[in-house]
Amino acid sequence: MAKLAGGVHRLDGQLMVVLDVDRVLELKTEVQMAA
Repeated sequence: MAKLAGGVHRLDGQLMVVLDVDRVLELKTEVQMAA
């Protein structure tokens, strides 16, 4: 999960995880190629 996160921000009583879209798409491509 840490590889996919572009940042973590603290909100009022919550955390917001910002995803790195390029890394998410790379992972999807790798999974499709392995199938």
